[in-house]
Amino acid sequence: MTSPLTADIHWHTRLQDAPADSRTPGHPSRTRQWATAWQAVTTEKVLHHRHATITADVHTETVSFYLVPPNGSPYWASQEADAGMEPIWPGPVLYAGSPHAQYNGAGTTGAAMAAATVHAGTALAKELDACAVVHPGLRPHQATALTRAANGQLVHTLDLATDVAHTRHLGRTFDDWWAGMPNSTRREARRIWRRGTEEGLILEAATGQAIHPLATQFAALANTTADRHGTRLYGADHFHVLADVPGAVLLQARQNDELVGGLYGWLYRGTLSLWASGIDYRHPCARRTYTWLLSEAARWAITSGADRIDAGRANYRAKAGFGFHPDVLRTVAHLADDMPQLQAQLVELSHRLGEQAKPYLGTQRW
Repeated sequence: MTSPLTADIHWHTRLQDAPADSRTPGHPSRTRQWATAWQAVTTEKVLHHRHATITADVHTETVSFYLVPPNGSPYWASQEADAGMEPIWPGPVLYAGSPHAQYNGAGTTGAAMAAATVHAGTALAKELDACAVVHPGLRPHQATALTRAANGQLVHTLDLATDVAHTRHLGRTFDDWWAGMPNSTRREARRIWRRGTEEGLILEAATGQAIHPLATQFAALANTTADRHGTRLYGADHFHVLADVPGAVLLQARQNDELVGGLYGWLYRGTLSLWASGIDYRHPCARRTYTWLLSEAARWAITSGADRIDAGRANYRAKAGFGFHPDVLRTVAHLADDMPQLQAQLVELSHRLGEQAKPYLGTQRW
């Protein structure tokens, strides 16, 4: 099978049969280990998965596609809930990657590869009777590449802002962490961190396979936190299978050996990428735990050689207070047909999410 731009596409049902990518993935969610792990998740209801290895312009990348029922992705459902909308999809959806992964974008490097990615995804969606191929978690240039390729193939496509990532430099010392915060929040954040330390909070880091015994307990805390924002996002399966992704770490706030809260993420290529947080809101230290834990996570990352921290999505106000810089992420949807009602709903979803994000975006456009 070839794309309109003659890129080579080879399909695999087993990811281990696909050749290695020619470039090192820039984020844990783009690694082979993540894509392999996602085949085993149960919280996101994957009905079918297939992997397209695309070679174009001497580069090779594998794009993983997952077929999910209309309301089968908890993270997408959380965006609908945040926007105050009912479920949007009229049928199964073929995701390139997963909405749970903050960054996707495989198969978008260069016009030939993007064209092949669109060709492969839309062909597979037609075979599986999916209502759309959805590429979530895209940088603007990745979304542009897919949209231009789709326009060249006469595919009904929407390019929409749907999310915000939050990143900042760490600096070389813990003092640099505090110095990177706005003046308006630094003093109070430091006071809360100091109070948590005085109350006996300590940081423990579990990495790789050491995460498994903690996964179920942490999942309960993470879901309690997610529930406060409206939607249950996680299962223990997430934290088990993603422990095999390079750099996996569960940073725990403990008091007298009791788990008070945690941050789950990856230390990968000089960045601590945080993906899930959980707090025991019954604990006396609960009100201070997130600030204390995020600050201690920054210190741990600096000590471990990282120079950047990615605090994940949502919770705009709090992350602005820690000095994080917002980066708008986009979703490209290739629809099976014209589908004007679905197009209108997706545009409205983006609009409503944007109204919530805009006060914290500074000069960035939604």
